[in-house]
Formats: sequence, C-alpha cells, structure tokens
Amino acid sequence: MFGMSFMNVLVLALFVVGGGLVALMVTITQRSYKQDEKSEFWVVYPTAKGEKPIEPAPER
Repeated sequence: MFGMSFMNVLVLALFVVGGGLVALMVTITQRSYKQDEKSEFWVVYPTAKGEKPIEPAPER
C-alpha cells in the first residue's frame, strides 16, 4: 500500500477505529444527557450568572 509497512497500516486502522468508538461514545452520552434533561428529577442549580434559585420539588 504505497510503500507502507504492515505495522503502519495496522496503527492507522486502530487509530481510525478508536476515533470512531470515541465519536460513538460522545453521541450516546449526548443523547442520554438530553433524555435526562427531560426527566422530572432533573435539577438546574443556580450559578453566579444570576439564574433564579432552585424551587423545591412538589410534595407527592
């Protein structure tokens, strides 16, 4: 393959496969985060930016 040794091809293949796995994990994590954000148990904590304070969860 254009003068590349077997080891170089192997390293390149592992690099591409590893990058694909990282991209897959990031995608799964982002989707999971968005689902959690829609949950009734999601809490938004106030920050120094001045968002409104946390309201207590309604009693059941």
